Amino acid sequence: MRSLLILVLMLPVIAWMQACDSPLDVETPRNRYSDGVSILPGEDIGTPISIIIPNDTTGGDTVWTPAHFSVALVFDASGSITPQLIEVYRTAANAFLDSLDGEIDQGAVICFNDGATILQHMTTDRPSMRSAVSTIPRTGPTALWDGIYVGLLELQSRGTHERRALVVVTDGDDNSSTTGSPAAIIDLAQRENIVVYSISMLATAKEPLLRNVATSTGGKHYSRPVITQLTEIYRELARTLRAP
Repeated sequence: MRSLLILVLMLPVIAWMQACDSPLDVETPRNRYSDGVSILPGEDIGTPISIIIPNDTTGGDTVWTPAHFSVALVFDASGSITPQLIEVYRTAANAFLDSLDGEIDQGAVICFNDGATILQHMTTDRPSMRSAVSTIPRTGPTALWDGIYVGLLELQSRGTHERRALVVVTDGDDNSSTTGSPAAIIDLAQRENIVVYSISMLATAKEPLLRNVATSTGGKHYSRPVITQLTEIYRELARTLRAP
């Protein structure tokens, strides 16, 4: 009789437990997860799946390939250049030439005083370029625009690479050009896709014109650096031209 009474009292509790998904009859994380989900956790355990890993297109493992270029190095060789400055020119130029591979990269060396002189036509031979740099003179007036223009013509006719640039350094204004002019230089450089980089060692009245030549061709102008910075400027330019 006592066992029957206990069973009767337990029946409502058993019925309540069977009706509830949760023992506490409240929403649980499992309930929230299962809403609208046809396969509950545990039903697909052990089922093999395929994972496709996409190819890496970020370039993380890409081998860096340096660019090759043709460059004209143009130097002020007028009488205002001091012995100290000419030596700095040569050191900076040789630092730049160190970046050339000696096989594919091309370089030419031009100087200007009362006119423009090609000391070395476009070549891949670094010793020949170094030899030309060592012969830069110091005499006469300053045909700056002629020097740049002749450098552009050399690049136009002998520079075989798509990437072509001219680097010019001067310490004064133009006072002797007969052929070149800022307008003619910009026109030729833009038509031939040649970038001009210019360096003014001293403040001059015509420096804004030189800066405009550089910026109009996609290059950069360096204004009055101290002479100890010149070598690093040439190295920076070499890195810029070398970058892919």
